[in-house]
Amino acid sequence: MVDLTTLVAVLVTLVAALGIAGQNLFVRKGTDGGRASDAVVVVIAVNVLVLLPSVAILYYPDYGLTPVSWLSFAAAGMVGTLLGRILSYTSIEKIGASRTAPIVAAWALVSTVFGVIFLDETLSPIHAVGIALVVAGIVVIAWETNHENPDGLSRRELSIGLLIPFAAAFAYGLEPIFAKFGFAEGTPAPVGLVVKTVAAILGLTLYLRLRNDLPGREVLRSNDMRWFVLAGLSNTLFLVGYYVALEIAPVSIVTPIIITNTLFVVVLSALFMPKHLERVTWKLAGAATAVVVGVGVITAFG
Repeated sequence: MVDLTTLVAVLVTLVAALGIAGQNLFVRKGTDGGRASDAVVVVIAVNVLVLLPSVAILYYPDYGLTPVSWLSFAAAGMVGTLLGRILSYTSIEKIGASRTAPIVAAWALVSTVFGVIFLDETLSPIHAVGIALVVAGIVVIAWETNHENPDGLSRRELSIGLLIPFAAAFAYGLEPIFAKFGFAEGTPAPVGLVVKTVAAILGLTLYLRLRNDLPGREVLRSNDMRWFVLAGLSNTLFLVGYYVALEIAPVSIVTPIIITNTLFVVVLSALFMPKHLERVTWKLAGAATAVVVGVGVITAFG
């Protein structure tokens, strides 16, 4: 019989999965007329505005930070929160949320490989089954995207569009490796979450400032702004739910459920998104399911 704590963790994780699915669709709506870089700025800013005050109050005065955890979570923020989101949102803008989400879900596979390389973790034969499912699903998605090509992109543009979510999966997969070094120092997960989020917004602001490309007031007044704010709130819901679930349940339970956001994206895209933004086919849905099952196998037997 499932104990109450595990049941609560499952429900919280499902809410988190819906949150990240909602974020992807809101970003897709916003980038239909706006820029992916503006979406990243607004979403991370919303994260900071919501999370920083609450964590600062709840954990005062001992935040459990050490020089190593500071650097670890800052690196996690630069790689995952900043680079990962830039790549992910750009991919959503170019090829759609329903195609981006399953490919980006391969971050769990990337994280597993990095764990073997850097953390002396091991791979078992059952991992091969999960890896095969993930790879097969991604191959079908790539083929389907290339075959459909509803926007009439050139082969070069389409190839670049398909490489971007792979790069995002690489960035997201590297983030937990840095975070593990921070957790090993005894820093609470919410505190680490705030450090990496603040590091990301500072890094992004500096980058855009150097390029003289910071969002102007017109972004605040645009119709796209509401979609970016909704994406930020959805992403914050995901972050809180994800970390709360990790505090009370094993990763082997939490991660497979989080990855179901891929299926939520596909289903919600088919039901609610305009056809010119999202083209969902049965092949795409089947491939997304294969990726989710594959990630579940990799994580559950990790």
